[in-house]
Formats: sequence, C-alpha cells, structure tokens
Amino acid sequence: MKFALKWGVFGIGVLWLSFGTAAPKTHFPVPVIAYEVIETASPVKQTLLGSLEAKSSIDVVAKATDVITAIYFKEGEWVRKSALLVEQNAEEELALLEESKELEAEAKRQYDRVKGIEGKGSVTVSLIDERYRLWKTAAAKRKVIQAQVADRRIYAPFSGQLGFRQLSEGAFVTAGTKIVSLDDTSQMILDLLVPERYLSGIHLEQPIEVRTEAYRAEVFTGHVSAISPRVDPVMRMVQVRAMVDNPKAKLKTNMMVEAQLVLKAQASLKIPNSAIEMLGDRQFVYRLQPNGTESYGLEKVEIETGQKGHNLTEILQGLAAGDKIVSQGLMGISLKRPVVIKAMQTGQDQASLLQKSLKGTLR
Repeated sequence: MKFALKWGVFGIGVLWLSFGTAAPKTHFPVPVIAYEVIETASPVKQTLLGSLEAKSSIDVVAKATDVITAIYFKEGEWVRKSALLVEQNAEEELALLEESKELEAEAKRQYDRVKGIEGKGSVTVSLIDERYRLWKTAAAKRKVIQAQVADRRIYAPFSGQLGFRQLSEGAFVTAGTKIVSLDDTSQMILDLLVPERYLSGIHLEQPIEVRTEAYRAEVFTGHVSAISPRVDPVMRMVQVRAMVDNPKAKLKTNMMVEAQLVLKAQASLKIPNSAIEMLGDRQFVYRLQPNGTESYGLEKVEIETGQKGHNLTEILQGLAAGDKIVSQGLMGISLKRPVVIKAMQTGQDQASLLQKSLKGTLR
C-alpha cells in the first residue's frame, strides 16, 4: 500500500514535470553574405542628363518692310558665312541712293570752290563752314539710304545649317518677319548641373563623353568650356557648360543626352547596391554586431547615399570604414535572429560568390 502510494505520487510528479516545463525553442543563425565597408579613393564618374543646343542659333528675319524678290538658298543646306540668302525689292531705295550721291557730289564741289578762294572778296569763314556742313549732311543722307539698300539683301551671319523656309518669293513681309532658321551645329552646347561637393574635381578643358539614344553605339567627345561662378542656393548644384564636337552633324538642337564626367579621385565609402533596403524615400542597411560567438546580431541603420553606380553606391552618412553589413539575403533575416557569415563579398562576380557561399554552407 505504501509502495503504491509512493509510486502514485512519483507518477503524478513526473506528469506535472512533463506538462509544466516545455523544451526551449532554438533560434539557429541565418546564413548571409556580408560585406566589409572600406574607404577607397577612385575616380568619380558623374553621369548627368542634359539637353543640347547649337553653338550658334538664330532666326533669320527681314530687316525691311517690302516684297521678297529672290530666295537664294535651299532648305536644310549648309551655307557659309556672308552667303546671300534673300533679296527684297530695293528699286526705290536705289533711285534715292543715286540722287543722294549727286547731291553729295554737288555739295562737295561747292565747298571746294569757296575753300579755294578763302580770304578773298566776300568769302567769309562762316560761308565756308556753311558749305562744309551742307556737304557732310548730304554724305550722311547718302549713308542712310545705302543702309536701307543693304537691309534688303540678307546674308548669313555665320556658317551653319538652314532650316525650313517660312516664305516664298513675292511675299510681302514686314521688318522682323522670320524667313528661315540658321544653326551652327559643328559644336553643340551642353549645360549640366553638378553637385557642389564635386566642384573641386571640375576644371576647364576637362574631357567629357556624351551618349544618346539615337546613336547608342557611338560616343561623342567634348570638353568643359565654362564653370558658373554661382552655386544654386536651393539644389546646391553648380552649372557647368561643355562644348561637344559634332563633325557629322548627327547631334541636333534640343536632343536629350547622357553625359559622363570623370572627376578627380576622392576617398569615399561604397557598398553593394544589394545591401540597401528601400522603405519609401528612406534607405537602410543591416549592420552586424559581434556577440562573442561566430554569429552576429543585427542593427538596422538608416543611411544617406550619394553617387549610385551599376554595382556600388556611395555612402555619405550612416556607416564607417570597417563596418560589416549584410550584402545579400535581406529577405531571410530578422532583427530577432542572429546571423552567421557564410561568405564575404569582396568584388568577385556573382557566380563565383554563390559558389563560394555554397562551399561554406556544405562545410
């Protein structure tokens, strides 16, 4: 009887222990690929978007109000500086010019006559001055009419390519009416906005490479021709102007292009793009915290980024040289679970990295 009681009490005790103390849940470390943040000094390739403009670009307009009598150009052709483009009716002005020349010549003869007998008879200094004034007035009127005649012959102010004409022969136009566009596209102007922090790496005559969707396989070259003396107070950008060579006239005004400036080498922190987690307009990485074992804890750190490349992104704030971060495998990690490094990402290609991480896992 006592034995049964003891056994029963013992049995009850065993049952109580089995139901009252559950086995502790084990959190195994999550294997991840990590990257050690290092500071490197490498040339900064700044890629920027911009719109092209012709080196010189104008609308050729009529200078006088009259009829167009002749058009000497073809649409889209390349013309040299001072080439005659358009002529307007100038019959009246030419007649007035002939008259003004005769009046000027007569006034000159009258002046020479009195000047030759200066100091004799009734020729006074005032009479000589009067004749001189009449001569110079006639000469000035002749120059005015000559200018009016010249205004009716329109020349190309510089070498360039003509656009489409807006008028035909016989059209009556007023001063200021557009006739045709003229663009010098031998070089193109490209204005770019560069972040203020890169200003020290920009200098005059610095080479620049330009690419466009229209000619994807071709690279156009140019150089920095001017740097603005002012920084935009809101965007903290500085305007840089470049001249891009265009010998075959492939580049056109208002064409969108991608320009690349190679700036002076600067020390910076860079991490793989795959290490960055985007949450809205904020960016985060997971930094590894040593815990005295082979595994690590995780800390979620907000970062500020700079230049972004195809594989690496520049870090401006949030990390320091020597920090270890999770570079791949963000979807499988949690702040509540430790991680273990199965491979370090050190710049190798993706296939080699995956092969290395698999070997680490098998071990």
